[in-house]
Amino acid sequence: MKTGRKVITCFFILLFLLPLAEAEMLAENEAAAAQIQVINLTTDPAILMPYDTATVTITLSNTGTKSVAISGAEIQSKDLKILSDDYGKVGAIGAGNTMSFTYTLQAGGVTGIFYPVFSVDFRDANYLRYPFKVTVQENPLEVSVMNKPETWVEGKKENIVIHIGNPRDNAVNGVIIDPSKGRHEITPTSYFAGVLQSDNSIDIPFSVTPYGDEPITFTVHYQNGINQHTVPYTLPVVTGQKSRKQADTVLSNVQVDTERGNYRVTGDVTNAGLENANAVVISSEEPAIPVFPYKVYAVGALKPDDFASFEVTFRADTNVTEVPLRASFKDDDGNEFSSVTLVELGKEKNPKTQQDEEGISPVIIGVLVIIAAGVLCAVWYSRKNRA
Repeated sequence: MKTGRKVITCFFILLFLLPLAEAEMLAENEAAAAQIQVINLTTDPAILMPYDTATVTITLSNTGTKSVAISGAEIQSKDLKILSDDYGKVGAIGAGNTMSFTYTLQAGGVTGIFYPVFSVDFRDANYLRYPFKVTVQENPLEVSVMNKPETWVEGKKENIVIHIGNPRDNAVNGVIIDPSKGRHEITPTSYFAGVLQSDNSIDIPFSVTPYGDEPITFTVHYQNGINQHTVPYTLPVVTGQKSRKQADTVLSNVQVDTERGNYRVTGDVTNAGLENANAVVISSEEPAIPVFPYKVYAVGALKPDDFASFEVTFRADTNVTEVPLRASFKDDDGNEFSSVTLVELGKEKNPKTQQDEEGISPVIIGVLVIIAAGVLCAVWYSRKNRA
């Protein structure tokens, strides 16, 4: 009977001590789980754009002295779409060890700051909840054109600069600039800029030789993490106008003289533009017929506001009253331009007609008179001697 009482007493003692042991073990497990910390969290890209996909990597560290078992780990969010599966049957993190978790999430169409939660459930303890920040910004790259000419001249090369700025809070990579393929000649045909840091900009030079009025679209491609984005910029091109800076040859002090049956035109040619005029040449055009010694007159290079003298010689038919003089030059890129100035022959008669109308010149008449007088004197003297 006494033995039975002892058994019953021991049984009740065990029932009393069991909860205490479980509580003590739970307390130990909770203490061990409390040593699990998030030591690193990275989001790539750091700042998302609407509908961008990002990779989140979270690293846990066990700073305690006891291994901690994990039954599951997941990210929870009502604002972002979680594309990857949860981690189940993770295992245990040993004392002094680390464990990393990688997730893929996608932003919605709304910008702002969101706080998804990284949740870790421990097998022998409660759980860890770790909110982290995810920022979604719209801000695309900004594109503009510098050194754009006020007017475009067909066939004349212009140098422009594409200015690209990054107003975002994070860097973007894989920046490429592609001009549209069309009638124009554009150099280079593509440009790789690489990484563009936050609040930085880059200037990219392009050479454009326009042919026609087709606009040029410069498309900037870039990546925000693994997400591809594009920004187009359309540059209007309207040709057929004269550049305000282009060299401009002007003829002045023009004088027309006749010489040996030909016309001789002299004057000055001035560069009234703001750019150099290279290989300046002055020549006469139809109906004039260029003759030596100055069929054409090579002036050479003229700087802005510089001038030089010229001289051309030609002949023309009797009914010609004005003759075009052409002044041609080349710009620094080798493009050729020309302008025509009409020169009036004025009241000066055609040299051939003038000779015909004047008949025998006074000098010849004087010589003939002297010869005639000499002949008469000789005849008179001869007759006098005979008498």
